[in-house]
Amino acid sequence: MVKRTNQNIASEIDKLNENETLAVLQYISQLLFARISKQKSSNLQSDELIVSLSDTYENKRARQVFEWEKVRRQNVQRAA
Repeated sequence: MVKRTNQNIASEIDKLNENETLAVLQYISQLLFARISKQKSSNLQSDELIVSLSDTYENKRARQVFEWEKVRRQNVQRAA
């Protein structure tokens, strides 16, 4: 069932234009970031320096760009 769901999602994402795809990726990144933030707040042994660095704007943007490039490479492979 999970495999079919993933295929359905992938086919729906393939139907989106570039702006819509980027919006979906940004939304997913926000969800993942919220999940990570919850985990960090519950983990009392986290190093404050590591937490502050991971929350910097540059690192958030780098994670977002990495996800965009990952999807772009997948789309290029599908097109080939």
